[in-house]
Amino acid sequence: MNDRKKEIIRNALIITAIYAVLGMVLIIFIVKYQNDLGRKAAIESQQKVTTRISGLDVIILHGDHENHYLYNLAYEYYTEDGTRYSGTVDSINTLDKEYAQSFIGKEIEIYIDGKGNCIAVSDAIDFDVDYYKNWVIAIGAVIAAYTAIWIMLAARGQI
Repeated sequence: MNDRKKEIIRNALIITAIYAVLGMVLIIFIVKYQNDLGRKAAIESQQKVTTRISGLDVIILHGDHENHYLYNLAYEYYTEDGTRYSGTVDSINTLDKEYAQSFIGKEIEIYIDGKGNCIAVSDAIDFDVDYYKNWVIAIGAVIAAYTAIWIMLAARGQI
């Protein structure tokens, strides 16, 4: 195989890898944006209900000398028609599991939309639905620019 063919194959692999990474990140942000649209709908409904902290989601943070634990406070709520609402509110960074467990049963208010989307009222205060949308637009623009450059270079026979 001559050097020109090797260069073309190498460039094609690089281009494929870049598109794969950008595509995966774009898909992740699109899914997160769709979830945020549901949370926005719950806020806009202004339908508040009271529920209780029902459990802990534990995340282990590995430190230099010891592990730390981040406990996300989980909640669930069921409407009379059986629609399930669940999520997390607040995080507690502590080594004391009993302290984190002391929050179980604590009442919180959540917004629900009637379709399974919810958000804690305390989280709705600084909620920004456009955060992931802006990332989707930015990554889409990078993909479009990269594609335009790739097409231009291919037309000139440089790749």
